[in-house]
Amino acid sequence: MCARRLPVLLAAALIGCGGGDPAPETPEPPQLHTPRWAFEPWISKDISDRADTEAFVSGFEARDIPVGVLVLDSPWDTNYTEFRPNPSRYPGFGEMVSDLRGRGVRTVLWVTQMTNEESFDLESGGDTYLTPALSFLEARRRGFLVNEGETFFWWKGKGGAIDFFDPEAVEWWHGLQDELLDLGVAGWKLDFGDSYVNVDTVRTDAGEVPHQAYSEAYYRDYWEHGASRLGTDEFVTMVRGYDKSYNFEGRFFARPEHAPVIWAGDNRRDWVGLADALDHMLRSAAAGYQVVGSDIGGYLDRDDQHITQLVPADVVVFNRWTAIGALTPFMQLHGRANLTPWTVEERAEETEANYRYWSWLHHAMIPLFYSLTEAAYAGGAGVLRPLGDEADWPDDYRFMIGDALLVAPILDATGVRDVPLPGGARWYDWWAPEAEPLDGGQVLMDVETATIGRVPLYVKSGAIIPLDVERDVIGVGRAAAAGHRTLLVYPDEAPSRFTIHEQAGPMVVEAAREGSGARVAWDTSELPVLLRVRAEAPPTVVRQDGATLTPGAAWSDLSGDRATYWVEGRHVWIRVPARAGPTEVVIEE
Repeated sequence: MCARRLPVLLAAALIGCGGGDPAPETPEPPQLHTPRWAFEPWISKDISDRADTEAFVSGFEARDIPVGVLVLDSPWDTNYTEFRPNPSRYPGFGEMVSDLRGRGVRTVLWVTQMTNEESFDLESGGDTYLTPALSFLEARRRGFLVNEGETFFWWKGKGGAIDFFDPEAVEWWHGLQDELLDLGVAGWKLDFGDSYVNVDTVRTDAGEVPHQAYSEAYYRDYWEHGASRLGTDEFVTMVRGYDKSYNFEGRFFARPEHAPVIWAGDNRRDWVGLADALDHMLRSAAAGYQVVGSDIGGYLDRDDQHITQLVPADVVVFNRWTAIGALTPFMQLHGRANLTPWTVEERAEETEANYRYWSWLHHAMIPLFYSLTEAAYAGGAGVLRPLGDEADWPDDYRFMIGDALLVAPILDATGVRDVPLPGGARWYDWWAPEAEPLDGGQVLMDVETATIGRVPLYVKSGAIIPLDVERDVIGVGRAAAAGHRTLLVYPDEAPSRFTIHEQAGPMVVEAAREGSGARVAWDTSELPVLLRVRAEAPPTVVRQDGATLTPGAAWSDLSGDRATYWVEGRHVWIRVPARAGPTEVVIEE
């Protein structure tokens, strides 16, 4: 094969070799897309087995805490790396994956690009490996490892690194993955084994390439193969954007166009770790990565720079971090201590309730996160938008969710911080929905959040926030809102516009304050709509498409084709049935 010594992309472009037939056309690589299901809350544990995994998921279900994705971290494989679920740990693996999917939980598996000659698990309760991985023996025999088969030490043993610049190696590696993808595995958590290929340039089938190019090829290949095989609505990879941990210099790993889900990992489970995670998330967001998040509570129970120094668990850190995790597009619980919210040593009942609240709020916010992500992939502004210059982030780390919500993380045990409000808008306190709006351009001094499950959170005037509300617990609407598209609207004198992206098509919503009232309009909706419009005074009349609506009993009857409205404090709720044409609601105060 004369193409074998050329990079994969160049090989695809060859018009034959030595006068032979033209090479077959290579399909276009998939365009980056993050499936809607990937915005659901994720859970993960370090060491597990089938019975423990099923009990783990059931524990959340029994406490009415939503879970959409389960990550099986190592060790799940028979060896590193064979893509063969260990039958003693996970008997009936395919049945388990299918059962979990039937419960609305997709399965993602931890993996790297290393295959081992010698393997071990440092974690207590890990597995013992007496022989080389079968994949290592095959890869070495066929010349599918970089640096002519050189081995490297990493935290799971000693092994070789797959050559993603070798078309034959890539095809073989894909074949190992396919059986698991066919069983229903929805994606890969790609850890940073590439950092342990500790050379500046890597010798590959295409010649020497910079180490960074090798890393990017690793993440690209896993993403493109899985997405091509399962489709971009069904497959994800979970990768690192910016990361600086252990003794490695900070760098970006996968390219943004090959990163459907980004997580900041290997952070300490204390305030230092929270600041570290925020730094990495905001660096990634500023660089164009969209669906970013972190390991809630911090993964490491020790200092990554001084590995023998233990870091004690802190229930306040865990709760504050839960809020931040829920207010990022990717929400995941994962820690070396394998904690669940209801088994923390202190304040377990409060922590469980707090985690339930934030999980359901995050679930409700999926239409917002998904829509912002789709707009960003089409060239729009990012989902998370850091405030200030990078040099100003420490001791602050404020960020916007789209153009709607301002998040001000709590960064120490005092529970108090100053919150600068950006100018050019009014701001509404999420935790005080009846309060007067706050003028932008000022600094709110000594904002106190005594409740450990809260962080300062503000809504910008003009915001249009789409939600899927299914539970009373989030305090916005009621469980009766299930099956509706809930829209929180904060009209401003300057008209605002938001496009809600759904598989059935986009829904464009516009809002503005008009005189002493407000106008909200949308082009079409496949779901009945529940508007919650901020009003400065009780309405004198509410009209839908020119027809005057009759006040109704709040939440008692949301069925049928009847439009109605009611007032709760300084908010007007309007229920409008689904319709294919444009709709306009006018509130006169």
